[in-house]
Formats: sequence, C-alpha cells, structure tokens
Amino acid sequence: MNDIYYRHAHRSQSEIDIVSKRFELFDVSWIPKIFKQALGLTATSWIRPDSYGTMHVIYRVTAKEQSREYLLRANYNIPVPEMEMKLEQLITEKVAVLDIPVNHIIHVDISRKVFPFDFQIQEVLSGGDLEDHFTGTKDEYDRMSFALGQYVARLGDIQLKGFGRFHEDQVVKGNLIGTKKSFPDYIEVCLDDDLRFVADSGQITVKIATSIRKLFDQYRPVMNISRGTLVHHDLADHNFMHVGDRITGIFDWENAVSGDPVLDLASAPTWATHFPRESMLIAGYKSLRNLPDHFQEKMDIYRLRTVIWKTVFVTRAGLMNEKRRQRFFDALKSFGMAHS
Repeated sequence: MNDIYYRHAHRSQSEIDIVSKRFELFDVSWIPKIFKQALGLTATSWIRPDSYGTMHVIYRVTAKEQSREYLLRANYNIPVPEMEMKLEQLITEKVAVLDIPVNHIIHVDISRKVFPFDFQIQEVLSGGDLEDHFTGTKDEYDRMSFALGQYVARLGDIQLKGFGRFHEDQVVKGNLIGTKKSFPDYIEVCLDDDLRFVADSGQITVKIATSIRKLFDQYRPVMNISRGTLVHHDLADHNFMHVGDRITGIFDWENAVSGDPVLDLASAPTWATHFPRESMLIAGYKSLRNLPDHFQEKMDIYRLRTVIWKTVFVTRAGLMNEKRRQRFFDALKSFGMAHS
C-alpha cells in the first residue's frame, strides 16, 4: 500500500475535499442495483445512520428477501481502488476465530467493473456505537475497557511477517505481509511531514517539532520488536458497537498494521472516552499476557505518535477543538516537554 502512516490523516487534499461532499455526490439509485448485482437481493429501503464515520458513504439497507439489515459502505470519486476494503474483509475473517466480536463483511468489490467506486456490504452489528450511544455507568464502561484489553492480547495470536501497512499484491492473494523491515521504520513514516504540518499550523513551535523528532530516534530501540502481530490501530469508541456492558463488534480494520500490541493499548485512550480507560485496558491485557519490557516508554512514544497523526487529521478536516489540542499537549508532558 502507498507509503503513508494512517490513511485518514494522509489522504490527498483532493480526496479530503471529495469526502466532505460524499453524501451529496453519491446517487442513492445505485443502492438497489448494487444489492441485486452483488447478492441477488431486492433492496427495499435505505437510511443514512446517525453515526456514519468521516470517510465513506454509509447506508443501512433492508432487503425484501431477508429480515436482517445490511450496511453498505462505499467511496466515491476516489481515483485509486480502495484496497483497504479487501484488507478489512481478510482481517475480520482471521479475527473472528479468536473469540473477538467483529463485523462480518459479506461482499467486497473494488474492481470498478460494474460500478465506478469501491464498496462493502456488511451485516449490521447489534447495539449502538459506544461514542454516541453510551448512557451507562462507569462500572459498565470499565467492564468493556477490560474486555477490550483482553481482545488486544488475543490479537497477539495473529503473528505476521514484516511490519506496518500491508503489501497490496499479497492482500489480493489472502496474505498479510508488512511493507517495512522494522516497526520503527513504520512508526516514522510521514513523521517529518506531520510535525512540519503541526508546526506550520501554529500548534507547536519549530523548536518543539525538532525536539519531538529527536525523541523518535532516541526511542527506536524501545520500539524495535522481533515479530509483528495484528494491531487494529484505532480502538476508539466510535469503532465499537455495544449493548449494555458488552462490546458486540469491533469494526473499521482498514488501517490495521503488523506491529506492537502496545500501540493499541496506547492509542485507544488518546481521544474521546466517557471515563478514563487506560488502567482497565491494561488490566484486561495483563489478565492474558505479560507486559513487555519498557512498557511505559512504549506507551508514551506510541501515544505521542497517535496524537500527532490525529492532530493532523482533525486540523485538515476542520475538526480541531481545545479538548483535542490538550490531549496533544498532555502527550508531550510525558517527555517533560511544554508545547511552547
């Protein structure tokens, strides 16, 4: 896959502009044609969910022949086929056997032979997304955070060759092989550009950006691991569905990488959470696996890398706010740095 760190943050500006108008541009008359061609089903109704992400056209679809609902995800006007849609199907098939609740992807088409865009059809997960539809107690949230830590531990059973994002030609063949020779090589992809962007946008000084860059050189030995395992890479509340205190499905696997599971532990609490998550997340992980050497150092550097790409993303998308800005500054404090 092209040499980027995180697809959402590192799309071209033209893609970002198109994505912002995706629902206005997408012709819903395609939906019944898609379902008839892909699954032989007669789509009878479709609605846009109240939670529909930031990148894809998404509709919940009902069909005449089935009682269950389907989820359609499509891109529009993106010039290059979105291999990540095929990647997510491959990953979820592997994850499903590990007793981890996951979305079931029924059909993927990135050929563009019939429709001028790529799409997935999934089964609709039960419940609501955790970010927008959680109304429970801290104890309920803690139980889900603990379970999430266990899921991260179980993902460690999927050992992979190479590091970072995956080779597209191997994904087509059903293989997950990372494109990098070491995990630090992946962590540093786009890092210089990201720091330059954050500095140019006035959120940190050039001096601080230079100091941050030196940190990643300093921490290369800490990040170096002998074998990569599957890392979801964005275990945020908007990527879970839940009922009560039970996670019913983890989705959005298209940015997964081969790497260090501590990246998932560090990145999961970096943005919006209803209650503090980190301690219960780690406790869940420890219930199944021992923490690695230099654990806290790993947590600190991976959290910093995560808030850097997320800061780039929300700034480019016009979604930056004071709370998100503070999360970035908090990550700097772990290294004794002030932001100015």
